[in-house]
Amino acid sequence: MKQLFGILLFLCFSASSFAQLLNDNDSKQFIIKGLDKLYNYEFKEADTYFKNVKVKYPKHPVTPLLSALQVQWQNLPVEQNPKAFAQYLALLEKCITSAEILLQDPSKKAEAIFFLTASHGYIALVLNYKKEQVKAANEARKAYVYLKDGKKLTEKNPEFLFTSGLYNFYRIQYPETHPIVKPIMLFFENGNKKLGMQQLEQCVQKSVFSRIEAAYYLTGLYIKYESNYPKALVYSNWLHERYPNNLIYMMRHAETLIMNGKIDDALPIIQQLKRTNDKVYLLAGSLFEGIVNEKFKKNDKTASEQYVNILKMQPNDRYTNDYFAMAYAGLARISIRSGNKKRAEELYRRCLEYAEYKSTVNEANNFLK
Repeated sequence: MKQLFGILLFLCFSASSFAQLLNDNDSKQFIIKGLDKLYNYEFKEADTYFKNVKVKYPKHPVTPLLSALQVQWQNLPVEQNPKAFAQYLALLEKCITSAEILLQDPSKKAEAIFFLTASHGYIALVLNYKKEQVKAANEARKAYVYLKDGKKLTEKNPEFLFTSGLYNFYRIQYPETHPIVKPIMLFFENGNKKLGMQQLEQCVQKSVFSRIEAAYYLTGLYIKYESNYPKALVYSNWLHERYPNNLIYMMRHAETLIMNGKIDDALPIIQQLKRTNDKVYLLAGSLFEGIVNEKFKKNDKTASEQYVNILKMQPNDRYTNDYFAMAYAGLARISIRSGNKKRAEELYRRCLEYAEYKSTVNEANNFLK
């Protein structure tokens, strides 16, 4: 459920019935500017903007949700930081409580529904990364109750294209990748992957608040499931130019550049990632460097050493499981070239324990067959 619900907060600020904040242009601008700063890792500046909203709306669900977003972005991956994780969940539960109170007012029903969808969605997301897929699917089912209303409004408001697009795509993809949830998914309305991609494309073009998240998801979907690397590059390049300090976008952009053979552009970004001293980005940078050495510089010895070093690291479910799988696949290819097919078979089997990328899964399965 890779970030299935995204920053649904954006949608709240575009709802036609979101009367109070909708008519409060100052607060809307504070939120937009704060989110831009948050995306660009300018956390103090983001907090300055958000404080103006929190002071004005202390009991509104927007306040704990903004705080939850801050905790998340400042502690990525939040599920691996026990203290931040507990704080994150507590803020989302507080948002749910505030939104349920709001729901009692018929004139604020749509407003409350958006915050309930966002909070339940974020909880589902983080539980998925904690490898609690059944709990995550149950939480997603709660979000789905509210999400259905938004699906009816895509023609009236392009912001709804984001959630509708993600739902349509992942409703099909998620149970394919995680068969354990298939019985639960029977309770969900069917999806349409092609329509989902189209809706996300339209969201980038037409929406205001959710286009950044839509662009990020499209980059990942085009790489992970569609293997359409030129399309992915369009969005990764746009995000990297807009938020140059965002390490997540930087990591994805480096990967996309490599997939498109733009090695000269990728190498400086790879070195930036490796200088962060963060395990997530170190693993990613090392993997990208290994691919460059193997596939472009034809240096199997150096690439093999890098892949082996990667496998000594700890992969992260949210960001680097597939990079871990790609290291196994790289070693398998090198083993094949050295004539050790038995070793390659072992490596590809290990690869499949981590891989979700369609290209990696197909490569491993084709060899094992």
